[in-house]
Amino acid sequence: MNFVMDAHIALVGLPGSGKSTIGRYLAKRWSVPFVDVDVAIEEHIGCTIREFFAKEGEPKFRDVEQEVLARLLSNPQKMVVATGGGAVLRPENRQQLMAYAQVVYLSASPHEIAKRLQRDTQRPLLQVDNPFQRLLDLHAIRDPFYKEVADFVVAGGGLSAAQVAQRVAMQVELGQHS
Repeated sequence: MNFVMDAHIALVGLPGSGKSTIGRYLAKRWSVPFVDVDVAIEEHIGCTIREFFAKEGEPKFRDVEQEVLARLLSNPQKMVVATGGGAVLRPENRQQLMAYAQVVYLSASPHEIAKRLQRDTQRPLLQVDNPFQRLLDLHAIRDPFYKEVADFVVAGGGLSAAQVAQRVAMQVELGQHS
């Protein structure tokens, strides 16, 4: 495959929508680095996001997220970046994403994600009595922002990760050659 990326590829979507899994597929396909922003944040802060959230709160976490995302997107080496689900909440992050990346919104229904994340204990925003309701609320708030920044929207309902990655790759590759 001779595809050459002319911009970073950033994946956005709700927690559990497949950003990290799909990102790894794409990075391998295009022989470029893959960076999970949440992992980069944990390396930066020296603890888990869950611990940081509990100790410092969401506003401080969003400050760190903004700093790490800006640093990654300013890197001249093109890469596939899986953003945190809430990265789009800050206008500065949305501007950075639109300026320095082709953005793919991995659209998945809250119902689908709730099934996928039934046993997840790592996502701080979903450690609540009713994670499904939380996903519905997050979707209502974030979906307009995901759509605002997206160059492409790819729905993964009923598809395997490999099938979703294939769809994303086709969209991006066709989009950069048109």
